[in-house]
Amino acid sequence: MRPLFRYLLPALPALLVAGCASTTEVETRYTDGGSHPPQDSLLLVAHTPEGNIRETWELTCKDIFSSDSLTVLLSHQELPLWYEGGKESILDWAQENDVDRILVVELTHMLIDAAAPPTVGNQLNPMGQFAGDVKPTWQVGIGGELAEDEEPTALRQHGAELINADGKPLWTGIATTHEASNAVAIAKSQCSALRRTLREQALVP
Repeated sequence: MRPLFRYLLPALPALLVAGCASTTEVETRYTDGGSHPPQDSLLLVAHTPEGNIRETWELTCKDIFSSDSLTVLLSHQELPLWYEGGKESILDWAQENDVDRILVVELTHMLIDAAAPPTVGNQLNPMGQFAGDVKPTWQVGIGGELAEDEEPTALRQHGAELINADGKPLWTGIATTHEASNAVAIAKSQCSALRRTLREQALVP
């Protein structure tokens, strides 16, 4: 038995990591049919009133999206108070700074109890809910709706939307993440999947 354990023990850490690996599935709900060549800058926007979650998510995702051909900017650094100004404050800033790609992900209540799946009150349309505008709805972007009787059973489900500086949606979707209550792990899982999806759509480099 001793030789067998000698071979198995070195592999245990890798097996444990693989067993705990997180996964996020991204479902595309809408893609603009026009030609939108990737731009060289992207603004990441975590839509949540929780400042610590916003900062953690954006900083974590910056490392995932950044490349030699893409400069990633973070809303909590560029527009610390955008949440109060709403969508227009983001678009005004993007136009003034020649940023033509904005990725918004709805993260309100991201660290919900694992035993409590998202409810109909969790807004999945990231750009459809801003300061003072709280309306329970499953509508995601302009690509479709998730009816109330289709309440998701996944641990976490968040709406995502890629828009240009004029506010026009280029892509909308839903990221479904199976992950423990850890903001960094959730962000890594979500943004890795979102980047892969957006690159397949030729929307980011």
